[in-house]
Amino acid sequence: MRHKIITSICCLIIAITATAQRNSETIGTQSLSDYVSIYGRVTDYNNQPIDSCSVSVSNADFSTLYETYSDSLGSYRIDSIPKGCYAAICAMRPKEYPRMLQVPKDEMRLEFWAWNVIAHKDINLDIRYGKLELYGTKAFFEYGGRQELLIYTRPMSVTKSISYENFADKEDAEINGSKVTVEPQYMTFEVYADGRPLEIYSVQHLSLPHLNGNAQNVKGNDDCYLIQASIPIDIYNHGDTPYEIRLVGYNSEFDEWGENVYYLEAPQYIWRSE
Repeated sequence: MRHKIITSICCLIIAITATAQRNSETIGTQSLSDYVSIYGRVTDYNNQPIDSCSVSVSNADFSTLYETYSDSLGSYRIDSIPKGCYAAICAMRPKEYPRMLQVPKDEMRLEFWAWNVIAHKDINLDIRYGKLELYGTKAFFEYGGRQELLIYTRPMSVTKSISYENFADKEDAEINGSKVTVEPQYMTFEVYADGRPLEIYSVQHLSLPHLNGNAQNVKGNDDCYLIQASIPIDIYNHGDTPYEIRLVGYNSEFDEWGENVYYLEAPQYIWRSE
């Protein structure tokens, strides 16, 4: 009798332990499935790795949520990011940012940006950044109308930015400094969707007031652009993974390159047949 009781107790302990282990594994799996990783490589325009580059995921107010730095091979990785949509990813080598005043002027660079970061799955984002910053990039298209992709961007030149004597003073430079955007005679673009080149039909130059929260525009309008490109052929059956729309810009006036990414979510419509 005593042997049977001991056996029953042992079996009960084994069953409880196994159940707890299964529950733990389930909880762990569920927990892990709620997170994604963002990873890739940071290089310059000669494909040389850039180490010590800050890569950060930002809130809508540009405060930093998650941050890491690239290693000697230019590789970076941020794990345990909750699934969701984030405003932006920003990449830059802090010491090379002009207002830090830590490197000679000819080594200064502006940021790389990725916008509308739809992080429902892991993201492999390779980054190249240089002396041209393509800011505020947004991609969109008209459903059921013209079959084209439209991309807005505002390119900014580091060479023009640091030509102002007091460029390190942000407020003074933005109100009184020279215009830093790039005129249309110097700008050319390339557009890619998930790494595949898209045909550019037209580039429309926009001249918009540079208010920047100020009451008046002191130094003239910003040069912005609306780019008309071919739409990806699988736009309506791309699945639930967003497109990586990558815009590459070149400023021939100062031999400056820069690029930007916008994550475009393809529409997911229900199809029914009679």
